[in-house]
Amino acid sequence: MPARTAACRGTSTPLRASACSSAPTWTATARSTPPMRRPRRRRRPPPRIRTRRPPPRAERPTGGTKTMHAPGAGAWGLVLACAMVPHAGAVERFHREPVLGTSLELQVAGTDAATAQRMLAEALDEIARQDAVLSGWRADSALARLNAGAADADPPAALREVLVACEQWRARTAGAFSCRLGALAGRWRQAEAEAALPERTALRRAARAIDAARFDPQAPALALPDGVRMDVDGLAKGYILDRTLERLRARFPQVRGIALDIGGDGAYWGEGDDGRPWPVVVADPAAPEDNGDSRGIARLRVRAGAVAASGHSSRGYRVGRRRFSHILDPADGWPVVYAPSATVVAPDAATADALATALTVMPIRDGLALVDGLPGVAALIVGEQGVPFASARWSEHLDPAFAGTVPARRAQPCRLQVDYQIPGIEADRYRNPYLALWIARADGTPVRQLLVLGDRGRWLGELPAWWRHYGRNDPAAAQGIARPTRRPGAYRVGWDGRDDAGRAVAAGAYVLHAQAAREHGGRESLHLPFDWSAQARAASARGHAEIGRIDLRPVCRTD
Repeated sequence: MPARTAACRGTSTPLRASACSSAPTWTATARSTPPMRRPRRRRRPPPRIRTRRPPPRAERPTGGTKTMHAPGAGAWGLVLACAMVPHAGAVERFHREPVLGTSLELQVAGTDAATAQRMLAEALDEIARQDAVLSGWRADSALARLNAGAADADPPAALREVLVACEQWRARTAGAFSCRLGALAGRWRQAEAEAALPERTALRRAARAIDAARFDPQAPALALPDGVRMDVDGLAKGYILDRTLERLRARFPQVRGIALDIGGDGAYWGEGDDGRPWPVVVADPAAPEDNGDSRGIARLRVRAGAVAASGHSSRGYRVGRRRFSHILDPADGWPVVYAPSATVVAPDAATADALATALTVMPIRDGLALVDGLPGVAALIVGEQGVPFASARWSEHLDPAFAGTVPARRAQPCRLQVDYQIPGIEADRYRNPYLALWIARADGTPVRQLLVLGDRGRWLGELPAWWRHYGRNDPAAAQGIARPTRRPGAYRVGWDGRDDAGRAVAAGAYVLHAQAAREHGGRESLHLPFDWSAQARAASARGHAEIGRIDLRPVCRTD
């Protein structure tokens, strides 16, 4: 994971900004002392050592880059990039560790240093209070007592609330997210210690029994079914972030903004020192940098909400020479393989935390559909080989300078409407065709996948042009977005003028690519050039066999 810079470690050392850039970092410098001059032969008193004093607090630079580590997120980290704005009322920053087994970063805008220190104390007190209830690593926690088999007639409110949320997310994700995996995780820790893999059939039977067990977290007395042990790590940290931020806002209403991060999950409210929503940089999971990748693959602005990330690169089980993800598939108890990483923006940290885990287990198309159906939630899923898949509202959370602007007519953004036909063909053994539609630049560089029909992975390679760009290097991600084939008929998809990562593309010349292949039939490709601008015109083309008519029509909201 990228290492935090010294500016985020809460030291008393004066901070000096490095050379100005779009994403400045801070380095620590001690109070400088010029070297003593060598005395001449004639004895003289040694020169006086002058020490440069640090500037007053209000004049000290306040910018920097904070890397937010996500245990379990592997290389999939977040960076809170704070603008360099040296003025009174600057952001007060604190770093503490260990906190919940990781590190804490607290930033407060619009208050004095003494108040910020009191806020830090309040935050640490609330975190410790919740940890005493929800920790799965402390023998004296309320959760540990429940897992040990003790029924609790009067459980702490936090424990009941978290378990209720766990079961709700288990239902919403069709079992992809589950807090019932404590016993299965224990088997994998035992496998690490013994350097021997668990027996897979036995593990699958145990996973099915755990899934089928009846458990009501709202029962008057809490008690776990036989064989079930709760591991709430996938949601508890988000819950603790929410409660801590809630307490800080209630007790210190005069502050302008709060940013709280624990181990890579962040909760944000208000504005930073630049008077804008808090900036968060999503690091590239395929190319992490130990010193904090301030460029990242996405830049967010969050005024009131939370961001969580999950992945597989840095944490996991090592059994002998083999390494496995720490995220278990609840269906069989086995670590997920070829799984994507995910970053989620949500109104609260518990939601972001749970979804970030679930999206690494669910097929990509199902995960995006779930996210798009939840109000105020957006996500960016990145396949194992770095191909991004953005949810419908992801671009709304991007920093406007990073997101860019799509062509507009009378201040209304435009979209490209794509109507396509799957022709009916008379054949004895007719099968619905596999079909891929994607946008590319004029030089062939892929920009955005629009549609993939055909959910049997072994046949996706029959679409060679699409496979070469998207599927060959990441078959699991390709299969994860593919949908079932469709019968002959007329259908429609749309393009919002953004690339796979949610950024607006520049106006200019582009090409719609269509490729179809059919079992016991033929294969066909069609290229339809078009101009993408506010003045773009409609275009159309027709295939000869496997592809029917395709019509492109720019649509602005005023049309």
